[in-house]
Amino acid sequence: MTTVFPLPSPTLPEFTTLLLKGPYHASAPIHLCLTHLANRPGTRAILLSPSRDNFIAALRDLNDDWLNECGGYGAVSQVLSRVDVFYPSTPHHASLALSMLRVSQPETAPSQLEIASPCLVLLHEFSSYFLDQENSHL
Repeated sequence: MTTVFPLPSPTLPEFTTLLLKGPYHASAPIHLCLTHLANRPGTRAILLSPSRDNFIAALRDLNDDWLNECGGYGAVSQVLSRVDVFYPSTPHHASLALSMLRVSQPETAPSQLEIASPCLVLLHEFSSYFLDQENSHL
C-alpha cells in the first residue's frame, strides 16, 4: 500500500529497491514514508535530503492540503514519529551516513545508525550533490 500521494491513490507494487525519477511533488517523500510504514508496525524509515532549507521551502510552497488537514492526527503523527530525517550537507557526509547504516542486532552495542528491518531508506534529491555550486539552486 505504498504510494507517493495521499490515500486513496494508486499504489506502488511491492519492492525491495525503488527508483523514482523525474519531477514529483514536494511532499512525495513524506507520503512515501507514511504509507510504507503505516502497515509495518515497529519499523522505521530514514530520509536523507541534502538541504533542510530547500526541502522545507518546497513543502511550504506546495502547501499540501492533506498534510495540513491530517498531519496533526494522532495516527499520522505516530507514524511520522518513526521517520528519522537527516540532512548530510556534502557528498562525504552522505557517504558517511549511508556507510553507518546497519540492520539492528540485539547482541551488539548500538554504535551506528541501527534500523529495524524491514525499513525504508529514502535518498531524496541526491542528484543535487553532483551539480556544480553555480547550478545547485536548480
